[in-house]
Amino acid sequence: MKDYIKLNEDRWNHVKNDYTEPLTHEELENVRKNPISVALTVGKKVPIEWFEKANGKKVLGLACGGGQQGPIFAVKGYDVTIMDFSASQLQRDDMVAEREGLKINTVQADMTKPFPFEDENFDIIFNPVSNVYIEDLENMYQEASRVLKKGGLLMVGFMNPWVYMYDADIVWDKPDEELRLKFSIPFNSKELEEEGKISINPEYGYEFSHTLETQIRGQLKNGLAMIDFYESCDKRNRLSRYGNDYIATLCIKL
Repeated sequence: MKDYIKLNEDRWNHVKNDYTEPLTHEELENVRKNPISVALTVGKKVPIEWFEKANGKKVLGLACGGGQQGPIFAVKGYDVTIMDFSASQLQRDDMVAEREGLKINTVQADMTKPFPFEDENFDIIFNPVSNVYIEDLENMYQEASRVLKKGGLLMVGFMNPWVYMYDADIVWDKPDEELRLKFSIPFNSKELEEEGKISINPEYGYEFSHTLETQIRGQLKNGLAMIDFYESCDKRNRLSRYGNDYIATLCIKL
């Protein structure tokens, strides 16, 4: 196995999908005219009242490069820093910022390592679904809490772990086949590959389902209190007819 973080970084440097297409000028002009609308998960926007709870407008976009959320925050008057391990994703934020005359600070860094920021630096950390690409969440939640101001907000989107119990090839690529339970939770593609049970397609990279205990208690035990959450679903995923496949949480630093 190669270094899984490096493989996932390479994947995001080269892949083209919904999360790598920067917003156009016309789309940002529409953002200017309407209340802030950003997504932590597929299928639902973040409630506006979550942002109304913030004490300030200094936001860290954690692992959300790509020229989408960062420019939206900047257009709406936020002091924006985007941290991502993918240079090409950050270049998209830089491109949109230059094109639109916006100020966005981009930082290439890995959220499995210490964050390159001072203590109590941000009012909001905004983390759309991305921790599915890291094996251990301990550092991510410790560091997110450290760099948040007291009373700061952590907004996180993640996959509902139950979806990883099913054979993804059948779920996505074989719609006429019966859905089949295959894996136990937590799903760990690195361990499964080492055991010879799966092979990793570089187009998708290594993924890790994590448990709800790891996701939620990981925040709570680091001085954060959950004050809201919601679920959503990706209607393209046929598992979503049986339950929501995404969860978003809002925590406040005590």
